[in-house]
Amino acid sequence: MAVREVLEVLYSPINAFKKIIENPDFKGVVMVLILVMSSMMVVQYVASSKINVETRLPETDDWTELIVDQHAWTSSGSLSLDAADYQMGNDDGNHSVASAVQNETSIWMRIMDFESANCSADTEYVELFFWMNYTNDQGMLPTSGTIKLFSGSNDSYFEYDNLADVFAVSGNWTNATIKVGPNQGWSANNSPDWENITGIGFTLQWSESADVTVKIDGLYFRKYVPFIDIAGIGGVIQLAMVNLALPFAIDWIIWSGILILVGKLFQEELGLWSKFFTIIGYSYIVTFVYTVLNIAAILSLPVLNLPAETSMAAAAITNTWVPLIGYQISMYLPLVERIWLAGLAAIVIKQMRNTVWGKTLTMVAVAFGIRYLLSLFLF
Repeated sequence: MAVREVLEVLYSPINAFKKIIENPDFKGVVMVLILVMSSMMVVQYVASSKINVETRLPETDDWTELIVDQHAWTSSGSLSLDAADYQMGNDDGNHSVASAVQNETSIWMRIMDFESANCSADTEYVELFFWMNYTNDQGMLPTSGTIKLFSGSNDSYFEYDNLADVFAVSGNWTNATIKVGPNQGWSANNSPDWENITGIGFTLQWSESADVTVKIDGLYFRKYVPFIDIAGIGGVIQLAMVNLALPFAIDWIIWSGILILVGKLFQEELGLWSKFFTIIGYSYIVTFVYTVLNIAAILSLPVLNLPAETSMAAAAITNTWVPLIGYQISMYLPLVERIWLAGLAAIVIKQMRNTVWGKTLTMVAVAFGIRYLLSLFLF
């Protein structure tokens, strides 16, 4: 009987709540809870499957915070750490590695002997990320530029020769994200191994001699690992409980309490909280419907590679997901759910107290406003 009434709330709420108010069977609420919790587990799993999390080598900005540590920087110029001009300011340190030459046509910088990076497959490190800033006192653009990925020695390396095209502006920090690994346009010298990258070299050349300074910051290899692989099924369930189930339970409790208090304010007694809590619980079948629709919206989204930095992650979401209809639907669905729940609450109050619709809707509107204000602090 309770099962039919739960479903009837969706297509004939007036008739459903007449029967529920006469006999508020907790079995129906249990069914609603099972459906909502199950759907929340699914939506968390689906959302997690759509996100790949950035993993770096090194994990922090260590390579541009020290000239000599577990790695060693060398250069054709004078090396230093610049604490005033850097790009990747964070808790790990605020420096860039700088090198300067005078009256030269080229400059090179190398970091060697770091922990071996495996760039051999799609599941390993797939990109080299860094920021570079160069200044040329003659204002000239570089005529050529190369990156070398060393494999065990200075004579064994992969070479990328389009660096000058990336850094065509003098005096500004510019980011480069370059694909690494087999079939990514790198040439090989002396049989290097993509499974064993142990050094990185940068070279810029000009057609005429000049005083040149080059700075490098935020240097690391990166790959994107499915969030599910990191969190595991247990982690996904825990996230669903914390991010979805707990706010749902709190909302149910608070919404019931707000409606009872607002009823008292309007001199309409809605009875014991426990009984009203059970009755209003049937209306949360719409949360199950909302969650199922949200699953469909999320399934339509492409997989998102999420950078580690909060600002870059926000930019990735804005550029990749926000323009898509599926994402926009998922953003508006919670509002539809709230309005639907408020409408069902109005039906419950109308059936319980036989108030005029004007008063009923006013009560629910006041309760809706209070609930919204509380949500700003609680969720």
